[in-house]
Amino acid sequence: MVRSSGARLAVLLFAVISATTLRAAIADPGCVVTPSGIDCGYWGTSTSTAVTTLPPLRYLATGDDPQLGPCWYWSRYPPGLDAWDPANDAGIIFTRWELPECPSHPGSTTITVTSEAWDVFRSFSLERPAPALHPATGITNLPTLADLPRPQPLSHEEVLPDGRLLEVRADIETVWIDWGDGTPAAGYPAVAAFAGDASHAYTVKTCPEEYRLHDPSGWRCHPTLDRYPVRVTFGWVGRYRAGGSWTLLGTIERVTTLPYDVDEVVGVLVAP
Repeated sequence: MVRSSGARLAVLLFAVISATTLRAAIADPGCVVTPSGIDCGYWGTSTSTAVTTLPPLRYLATGDDPQLGPCWYWSRYPPGLDAWDPANDAGIIFTRWELPECPSHPGSTTITVTSEAWDVFRSFSLERPAPALHPATGITNLPTLADLPRPQPLSHEEVLPDGRLLEVRADIETVWIDWGDGTPAAGYPAVAAFAGDASHAYTVKTCPEEYRLHDPSGWRCHPTLDRYPVRVTFGWVGRYRAGGSWTLLGTIERVTTLPYDVDEVVGVLVAP
């Protein structure tokens, strides 16, 4: 009976901390919830041969093992009890006393294999878009084309302690472009976006504030913008496998915003 009550308390402590951390992460639009924690744009360096520096095992988390049931394990990412905060000492001691430790080798549970794959995915240097818009200055009612260099897909392989080969890969599947003029953002399949098929026609030119306010034709300008903020987003999709089929990890976005000036060509009648 004592053990059952303690286990409920440990789960309650974990749930409260998890909920608080989750709310804080969701408040930041750059964060994503992952199987092993919350990612808010972690940066690192990795290739198939590079040595990756990962955060320390700092958080005491709980999970469910197929054989043991509820158990605890150390995680590099929240949610969990932060071992660096002395206020959590009692909760960490209590949780480790009440629950067994989850099996430590990566091949024993789905949780640890997925966590390791997420560690690798986070450590990849996911490139941001480097767009060029053509023409350099847009013309209303004529298409503006987005020229986007395509980054190379990223991959990593390592042998797990149980002998299985863990493979992790990341590639861009969708490119989102918000053209900045109030029209809905458009999602382009990567094949089309990197082939130069992403285009948009603006209907209103942009002008400096002085021109908008004082020039006789200022009324033809956008009422507030002297440049359109064009926002380009790469959706990097991560997948992993360890002796089976590929499993989806999720998507981490990388964003670039650039200003874009749009002018117009107006026909004028000239007397013969």
